[in-house]
Amino acid sequence: MRYATAASSFVELKSGWNSCGIACNSPDVQDVVLNMTWHVDAPLSDGFVAVHHSDKEIVIAWAGTHRYRALLTDLAVFPQPYISGASMGVHSGFYDSVYGVDTLVGKHVEALMVEHPDYMVVFTGHSKGGAEAALSALNLVRRIEGLKSRIRVWTFGEPRLGDSQFATFYNRQLGSVTYRVTSAADPVVAMPPQFLFEYCHHGMEVWLMNARGDVYVGQNSTGCLEDPHASSSVDFYDRSIMWHKNYLGLPPPDHADAEFSW
Repeated sequence: MRYATAASSFVELKSGWNSCGIACNSPDVQDVVLNMTWHVDAPLSDGFVAVHHSDKEIVIAWAGTHRYRALLTDLAVFPQPYISGASMGVHSGFYDSVYGVDTLVGKHVEALMVEHPDYMVVFTGHSKGGAEAALSALNLVRRIEGLKSRIRVWTFGEPRLGDSQFATFYNRQLGSVTYRVTSAADPVVAMPPQFLFEYCHHGMEVWLMNARGDVYVGQNSTGCLEDPHASSSVDFYDRSIMWHKNYLGLPPPDHADAEFSW
């Protein structure tokens, strides 16, 4: 979650890793080395690629909704075909933002994989960034040889990314190495609603049930792959945005360049 928070904590990199506030100042991430950052206005996306040597990880972190224009990405819910000719749809806003930088990100990831052949590759993000991280991981694992055996995907407060056909395809590719963390009564994980274009979550859900730290691992037992005993068991009107803004004790972006957090 520190990486996901860090990605949202700066819009323009100013002074290296320590420029992003609370997430970057933790002692356990002081040996993180930034490889590249991106800040794209159209289609909007922000994030970074970094190397964490003590954990032997190559990290690709996507920023959440921290710029006003990112709301346009969030609201572009009309589905886009994920693969031409295939009957699976993906959120068009996230599709456009990921494809805008995927080639560049992929080149850096591929080079770092050669440079660090024993490092795992971690894709992560919070909120919008979680959806983009999952989609980017799926895109690149289909293009970069050897990535599938080294990849992990951690998302936090991720909205629904595509329809049930897309979720099934995602799970076949990355379901066993994806951890979609949801928090108690987070409303964003219930969006877009399932009745809209048959949106459906991919697995594997890790539901942080309450402030005490109780955890439930979703079993993806229904036709739409969402466990009715996990976060989907919470009525939408009982949800609060505060559960979305605080995952694992880390607050939303505290850097001055973040226009707002969501």
